[in-house]
Amino acid sequence: MSDGVSVILPTYNRCTLLQETLESVLAQSLQPAEIIVVDDCSPDDTVEMLATYGDKLRLITKQSNQGKAHSINLALSECQHPLVWIVDDDDLMHPDALQTLTNLLQHHPEAGFAYGRHVRFSIDNAGNRQEWDTGYWTECASEEFLVRTMEDFFVHQPGMIFKRALVDQSGPLNENLVRSQDYDFLIRLARVASGVGTQDVIFFQRQHDGLRGTKENSFSATERDKKWMEYDQKIFRALRDDMDLSEFLPSGEQIQSPTDKRRALLQRGVIMGRKKLWDLAIQDFSDAATLGDAPLSDAETLTLSRAFSSKYGCEEIFDGSFPIAEYKLMFESAPLGSEICRSLSNGLRWRVREALFKGKITRAFLYSRFMLALRRAR
Repeated sequence: MSDGVSVILPTYNRCTLLQETLESVLAQSLQPAEIIVVDDCSPDDTVEMLATYGDKLRLITKQSNQGKAHSINLALSECQHPLVWIVDDDDLMHPDALQTLTNLLQHHPEAGFAYGRHVRFSIDNAGNRQEWDTGYWTECASEEFLVRTMEDFFVHQPGMIFKRALVDQSGPLNENLVRSQDYDFLIRLARVASGVGTQDVIFFQRQHDGLRGTKENSFSATERDKKWMEYDQKIFRALRDDMDLSEFLPSGEQIQSPTDKRRALLQRGVIMGRKKLWDLAIQDFSDAATLGDAPLSDAETLTLSRAFSSKYGCEEIFDGSFPIAEYKLMFESAPLGSEICRSLSNGLRWRVREALFKGKITRAFLYSRFMLALRRAR
């Protein structure tokens, strides 16, 4: 038995799925030191089911429904061990997950957290299980983890363990967020500590039609992406004001020249664009276009090409919400404006290829037309 890992398992109204999750935690090749399950006042048989596990877990029952973040924070205050693994109540853990993650931290004691991949799965009415890759796993150096995580949330809570002491620096989960509270928490962890990763699969993320959120603020699976984007935007508007511009460079680098500032502005702009905060993105791109006489570097061009690669798609191209007038002004008003615009437009090429691969000819045509418009700012 490990003498160092506390498992936190917040749950609400998912008795059957929770039992499967709990069994996958108990089946770990390296057993956790403790399992804390926090029931958020479930109306189903969750508490009765958990009682059958006896001293295999610690059960905390809440008298009112206060949300997932509150449940996790409550458990964090009760943890008795230096490492924490937060597990969702509808996912399944790989049998060697805990062994893999603890080994990483043992071999990299300077790291504050360890993480790995996850794959998605679903089970049809006949009981057949299908698995598929998420499509957004990012392989990156430790010093790039924060900026690449801000671009996309590719490491989820069940896929990582972290040192409990980090919470004293990062702060607990934001209980005002109904969605994306785990994303916000990961970013704050990555601001105060480095991580170490593996491509090994740590958990299996269940795809199902059950409700999400709290009792008073629940939403369906079909609304999931919309809710994620809504709360991601809240988080990143606040982060843009809170974070020093140098934090948008690889960890450890500082802004010491106009070129450094330009790199940071371009990176922040790409992050804002991927969150559909194009007003803020174009502001950053416009400011960057006035800095430095040198052409864009290969690294800057590559960064800009990711602006339209959000996993939430590019609907702003089709619904008219993209601020084309401000974009055109940037194209015309600054020495590097047209070069930045061309690099941004290049990122739409894979959208065209993806649409063609899926047989969506009309959408591919619209992407191509918009890409040309961006290159010419018309």
